[in-house]
Amino acid sequence: MSAVLQPKSVISDLERYFRQFPDVPREVIVKIELLSRGHWFTDAALAATKGSLVKSYRLFSYDLVPMDQLKHNEARQVPEWFYVFQGPYDLRTVMVQTTLDPSSPYIIDVVDGRLALTEGGRVICNVSYPIAPDYYSKKFDDGVLYHEIIAYGYFVTVFRNCQYWGPKEECRFCDINENQRQMKESKDFTMNAPVKRVDYVEEVGREVSREALAREGHQAGVRFIITGGTITKTLHGATEDEFYARYLRALKYGGPRRHVCLQTNAKTRDEIKWLHAEGMDEHNANMEVWDRRLFEWINPGKNRRIGYDEWIRRMIDSVDVLGEFNVRPNFVGGVEMAKPHGFATIEEAVASTTKGIDLMMGHGVDPRFNQWRREPKTNLVKEHEQPPIPTEFYIRLMSNRYEIWKKYGLTLPVKRELNPARCYFGNDHGTYDDFPLLKEAPWYQDPSRRTPEEVLQRAAGWKEPRKLSIHGPEESAYGVSGDH
Repeated sequence: MSAVLQPKSVISDLERYFRQFPDVPREVIVKIELLSRGHWFTDAALAATKGSLVKSYRLFSYDLVPMDQLKHNEARQVPEWFYVFQGPYDLRTVMVQTTLDPSSPYIIDVVDGRLALTEGGRVICNVSYPIAPDYYSKKFDDGVLYHEIIAYGYFVTVFRNCQYWGPKEECRFCDINENQRQMKESKDFTMNAPVKRVDYVEEVGREVSREALAREGHQAGVRFIITGGTITKTLHGATEDEFYARYLRALKYGGPRRHVCLQTNAKTRDEIKWLHAEGMDEHNANMEVWDRRLFEWINPGKNRRIGYDEWIRRMIDSVDVLGEFNVRPNFVGGVEMAKPHGFATIEEAVASTTKGIDLMMGHGVDPRFNQWRREPKTNLVKEHEQPPIPTEFYIRLMSNRYEIWKKYGLTLPVKRELNPARCYFGNDHGTYDDFPLLKEAPWYQDPSRRTPEEVLQRAAGWKEPRKLSIHGPEESAYGVSGDH
C-alpha cells in the first residue's frame, strides 16, 4: 500500500518564517504571503461585502486570474482591501490589497459568525472589510459613478491606457492596457472612456472634501494621487505635462487643504518646478526595478525615452524642489527575480535593490515597493512561467529598507486622507510602510488594541471609537456610511 502525500500546509510555512525571523513583525509576513499567493472568498464571505469599499481596478488588475474567469461577478463584490488582525497569532491590524486567485490556499470565510482568514479549515486571523465612503452612492447624470472617477477618496487614474504599447515598449510587468480592455468588456463598469473628464474629477474632489468636513466637523485635509499611462507624443492636443497639469489644477485649487501627488515618468528639474507651480506637491517617478540590466529589460519604453542614469538623476533633483517624503518612486518588488533574466538567488536580488534603497534614501528619496502580483495578461507572465517570488526575498528586502530608513532618519509614513486607515496604516499593496509603523508608531504598541477600530481610535485621538469596517454578515447591512 503506497503512502498518500498530503499537501503541505501554508500555516507551517508561516510559523517557520515566524521562527526564522523573530524580529520581523508577523503581520508583515502574513501580508507578504497574501499578496504573493493571492486569496479567495467563499460565498458566505462575499455575501458580507454589501456596503464595503468595492475593488476599483483603478490602474492594474492586481489579480492572479483574468476577469473573464471570475464566474460569479466577484470583481464587483470583493473589497478594495481588507484588514487582518488578532487570531491565534495576536496580529495587529494591517490592510491587504485584494488579489484574487481561486487556487490560493488562503481563503476568507465566515467562521462562528465573523469573517476570518483560513487555510485548510484552520483560522489564521480575523478579517474585516472597509466601509465605503458616502460619496460611493453618488453618480453623474450620465450614470458614471463618482467612485469610478476617484477611488477611496484618493486614487485618480485620469488616462486608463498607456502609449508605451506592445512588448517592445510596455513595462513588462504592467497590465494597464489589458486591464482597461477587460473592464470595458465586462460591461460592469460605468466609466469606460480612456480619459476622465476634468470637470468630473474636480466635482468628485469637492465631494471628497465635503465628506471630510461633515465627518470631522472641520475642514480636514485630503490627499489625491493623479496617475495614468505615459503620453509619448500628445493626448487631446496636449503634451504629457500639459495634460496632467489640467488635473493638478482641478484638484489642488478645487478645494481647501489639498495635497496632490502626480505619478508619471521621471521629469527634469525645470519640469518639476513648473508642475509644482501648477499644483503638484509630490511626485512619483516609478522606476520599477533598480538593477540597470533589469531596468533596460523590464522597462524598454522608459529606457529608450529617458534611460537609467537620467531617471535616477531626475528623481534626486526632484527632492530639491519638493522636499523629503514628497519624492516616492514605486518599485515592483519581486521583478528582480522574474524569469528568465532576473537574479537567480535571493541574496543577489536583495543586495542589488538594497544598494539602490541606500543611495536613494541618502538623497531624501523615499522608495515604495508595490509587491509584484504576476498578473496573467502581462508580457512577463505570457512569455514565461512565473512562480511566486520567495517570501524570504520580501522579508529580507523590507528588513533592509527599514534599517536604512532608520539610518537616514526619514519621516514616519503618516498621511492625511479621507479614509482614516490610509492615514495611520501602511499601504495595502506592499509592506514597506508597515515595517516602520509596526515598529515605531505608538498606536501599534498597545497590546489591548488590535482591531482596526481600536488602533485607529488610538492613532487619531478620537474620544469614541468609530465604526470603520464590516466584521461579519450581520454587519454588512450598515450600508455606505463610515460613521455608524
